[in-house]
Amino acid sequence: MSRKTSPNDEGKNCFSKNEIDYLNKNFYQLAGSNEKIDRTRFRDLLTDDFEIDDSLLMDRVFRCLDLDSDNYINHDEFMRGMSILLKGSIEEKMKFCFRVYDLNGDNYISKEEMYQMLKNTLIRAVEDDEDGVKELVEIILKKMDVDHDGRVSELDWNTTIEKDNLLLEAFGKCLANEKAIEKYLLPAYDECETEESPKKLLVFPHINLNQFDPRNKRRKEIYDTYTKGLTLPVVSPKQSNIVEQKTEEESENTEENAAQSNANATANAPGQAVH
Repeated sequence: MSRKTSPNDEGKNCFSKNEIDYLNKNFYQLAGSNEKIDRTRFRDLLTDDFEIDDSLLMDRVFRCLDLDSDNYINHDEFMRGMSILLKGSIEEKMKFCFRVYDLNGDNYISKEEMYQMLKNTLIRAVEDDEDGVKELVEIILKKMDVDHDGRVSELDWNTTIEKDNLLLEAFGKCLANEKAIEKYLLPAYDECETEESPKKLLVFPHINLNQFDPRNKRRKEIYDTYTKGLTLPVVSPKQSNIVEQKTEEESENTEENAAQSNANATANAPGQAVH
C-alpha cells in the first residue's frame, strides 16, 4: 500500500508538493513490491542521478541512510536522505559527510581512514602514486586536526568546514552537486502548466521560492523585464508574451517627426509671410 506523505512531515518540509509526489513515485519505482530499496538499486541511483561513483563512499552513504541497519532503505529513510542530499543545510551536510567519512563509526576520522578514502579516489587518476596520497593525508590532517591529537574529531571537522566549505567533500564525493539536483528534480514539474499569464508569474519571483523549480527562471526573467520599464499586454488564453514599450531610439524618432510636423504646419499657416 502506498504511503501518503505530507509536506509537513519531519525531515521533509523542505520539499514542495510536486517534489514530494515525485520522490514518492521514484521511491516506489526503485523499491518495487518490497517497498524497500536494496543496496544495488540505491547504488544505481547514486551513480546515475547524483554522479557518486566511488564504491566505498556509495556503501558508506547507504549505511548512513539505513538508520535501522536492515540493509534496505525504507520510505522514511529515503525521504530523510533525499532532504539532506538534495536540500540539506550546510550544518546537515557537515554532519552527514563526517558520518560517511568516519568509516568505523568511532566518531573520529583517522589517518588510516583518510588514506583509504583518498587512495580509492586519487589512485584511479594517478596510478601507483601511494606516496602522493600519504603526503596529501598529512597536509589535510595538519589543516583539520585543530586539537593536535593525530585524528579529526567532529568538532575539528565542523571548525574546519565552517572556515572553508570547499573542504566539505575533502575525502571524496558523497553529495549531489547543484546541476545533478536540478536535473533529478526536473521531472517533478513535467506535468505542470506550460503557459502562465505574466500577471500570474509576476507574483512569484520576489517571495521565497523553491530554487530548483525550473519555471522560476522564466518567472525571474518576466519580473526583471517588467521592473525595467516594460508593460504587460492584455493576455489572451493562448498568449502570455510581454510587450516592450518603445525603445529610446523610437522615442527620439517620434519626437523628431513631431517637431518637423509642427515646423511644417507653422510655415504653411494662412497669413504667414514667406521670405
